[in-house]
Amino acid sequence: MVNWYLHNGSVYRNQRIKQESVLILGGLIVAFGEAADEARQLFRGPIRDFDAGGQLISAGFIDLHTHLREPGFENKETIVSGTMAAVAGGFTTVCPMPNTNPTLDSLEVFDDLAKRIRNNAHCKVQPIAALTQGRQGTKTVDYKGFKARGVVLFSDDGDPLDENVAEEAFVGVGEVGGVLINHLEDKALIGKGFFYEQIPPESEYLMLKRDLELVRKTRCRYHVAHVSAWQTVELITKARAEGLPVTAEVTPHHLTLTYEDIKEPRGHFQMKPPLRTEKDRRALVEALNSGVIDIVATDHAPHGTEKEQGLFDGSPFGVTALETTFPALYTELVLKGTLSLERLLYSLTIAPGAILGVEAELKVGARADVAVLDLIQEKVITKELFQSKGTNSPFIGRTLQGWPSLTLVDGCPAYEYGCPAYEYGCPAYENAGEVYTC
Repeated sequence: MVNWYLHNGSVYRNQRIKQESVLILGGLIVAFGEAADEARQLFRGPIRDFDAGGQLISAGFIDLHTHLREPGFENKETIVSGTMAAVAGGFTTVCPMPNTNPTLDSLEVFDDLAKRIRNNAHCKVQPIAALTQGRQGTKTVDYKGFKARGVVLFSDDGDPLDENVAEEAFVGVGEVGGVLINHLEDKALIGKGFFYEQIPPESEYLMLKRDLELVRKTRCRYHVAHVSAWQTVELITKARAEGLPVTAEVTPHHLTLTYEDIKEPRGHFQMKPPLRTEKDRRALVEALNSGVIDIVATDHAPHGTEKEQGLFDGSPFGVTALETTFPALYTELVLKGTLSLERLLYSLTIAPGAILGVEAELKVGARADVAVLDLIQEKVITKELFQSKGTNSPFIGRTLQGWPSLTLVDGCPAYEYGCPAYEYGCPAYENAGEVYTC
């Protein structure tokens, strides 16, 4: 495992940004600032001196809503390609949804997935289990068994929780201390189409009203996925004021785009929930600023080139997002003064970590899950840029600023910008004539 001395950079910790160094030994953070500088001088083992001049050192990002597609849809994404995209985007932990084949609805499927993750993942992966068997909304899964495997989050993802099984699911997840995530979409209110005209906000916020009644009744921890409408924000605000155990997420595309931004190929802007109005977008930004919405989640949903062929019956929803989340939000919100850098980092680290129940801050003794961010670097988004198999991004053609230059997972270099060894996984590094690897 590589030891690191990150110096000359700024560090985000204790919810503040200050100029200081970071010393990592044996995959653990051991010192900051002058203590790090002094300990580095005394250390005689192999170590990588990384000049982070002009860059920002943060805890690695955590994504509570992503799609790795494996097993079953490896033509769209795999654990390898998806986690390579994650670390290229500064993410050190991702939580994949269970809309796979087979669905993550049994301990046998979980054990197979856990083996795949151990063998192939470039970052930490915490799977989200299904709420019901086959995500069919009729019979609940073994919540206690999943919790014993370390699963915290439960969702049927794109299949809304059916009225007939909803209360049973809330009770069951609540009994194990888990978090229930429901896809808010009343399909009875959905028209035939792909954008906001056919997918009205009522389909989102009316189902949330139903779910909040169940939260009041069961006190189950509840997480609102991909908020898109101002009415949903109002309901979350009231629920939080009431003291209900409710958290919420918003995606980078809903924070930065509206339906007026849709252009060809339109499939790159086809997502659920859809892009809505400027009023909705502003409400989402304000809610993230105020803490009504806790976190940013990518809803990374990779698809292939079929999204470029024009819209068609069964055209898949979703956009590729892991690699562009930070630069998109830094460029469109932080640099334009509508969101502070500290709040953005909090929503990608500390806040999702609290929901998941994992360490997500830089502190002495913590595992070194770290993202080093070059806030000056600019890149033009092209399909060739992506490590993900998905190229369905609404940001293709745009110039975005602020990119990860280094991502460490438990101190292991999972990504370094410009390093040719990255494609092979955790690369070996040569320093002062010595070669060492994780």
